[in-house]
Amino acid sequence: MRKNKLSALAVILFSGGVLTLSALVVPGFVNSAVVAKNTSAAIHEGPRLDVQAEAVPVLKVEAPEPVSTVTEDLIKGMTEEQIRQIYDFLDKPGDPKVIGREMTGQDINRRRVLEDKFVYDGLRPGKQLPLKPGQGALYLDLETNTYYYPERSWTDEELLQLIDWSYRLNYISSKRNITAPPSPQKSGKAEAVALAADSVRKLFGSDVSKLKASAVLAEPGTDKSPLWMVQFAPYKSLTLLGEGKEFWEYHVIVDDEAGVVVDTTAFNPALARTPIDAAAAAAIQKDASWIHKATQIVMNKQGDTRAIAEAYLTDTEVNNKRGMVAVCCLKTEAGILRNSATRIRRCAA
Repeated sequence: MRKNKLSALAVILFSGGVLTLSALVVPGFVNSAVVAKNTSAAIHEGPRLDVQAEAVPVLKVEAPEPVSTVTEDLIKGMTEEQIRQIYDFLDKPGDPKVIGREMTGQDINRRRVLEDKFVYDGLRPGKQLPLKPGQGALYLDLETNTYYYPERSWTDEELLQLIDWSYRLNYISSKRNITAPPSPQKSGKAEAVALAADSVRKLFGSDVSKLKASAVLAEPGTDKSPLWMVQFAPYKSLTLLGEGKEFWEYHVIVDDEAGVVVDTTAFNPALARTPIDAAAAAAIQKDASWIHKATQIVMNKQGDTRAIAEAYLTDTEVNNKRGMVAVCCLKTEAGILRNSATRIRRCAA
């Protein structure tokens, strides 16, 4: 594992319950769970970024680890005819059309709960999704490349049929796609997950050992370093989401070549995200505490010993639309100004 030799670009983001730290080296950072509002009153009176805060996101954990048999079931249960039908569907040009009543929020939440039962509890539909008319209110017409949805609330059986079909599509598609040989990895998957877990612990004081860890190596281009995309989430998180329960998951990006964390995010999907309105933006411009907190983070929490020569809000027009406050910190190093930044997203929940 190579040590980073570059100056870190510190980035902290708050957006509808999202806290992100981006830095080439992630230090011991701030324990914080912030929900902000996009009104001028909330700028002064609502929850604020507190670098001394002790509250940490609440985790929902499962132990022992649930085991999924979906892949094995699909391998054993698919006939040559079913595989050929999926190939024919995947080869059709354009996206399929959808006719009928769209799912309501209640239908979507029921589907989330059923999907976890499909994955972890072995729940299956009574029959597979019909692929021609006349076999139910829900079907996929392969001839016209059209999904037909029922004109009423979905039944559990129909939701399970669509879940089962989507997993079959993903499975066959993954087996069919041919990818170029991956580039040599400098950081193994286990090492990337360990770095990510350590970053979450330092930033949030959170133990992710009982969360589900997923890691995928993404290669953005020949001139860029491959990145490990690591996610920590509760097992059966779709059930928690479908039942309206709050939980936190963590997304971490690890630079494979440098062997360092470049982004750490805590995400609460129950919280909404909105842009910063004009009143809140005007209040932020007059509120020096944003710049003060940014410089505190860079100097005290990130551990940067270089003096900050100048700090100011930057890219406000674009960042207001994103629901983000960005503070640019110019630091001195051997008589040269260096650019760092602390960005704080602040949106309505």
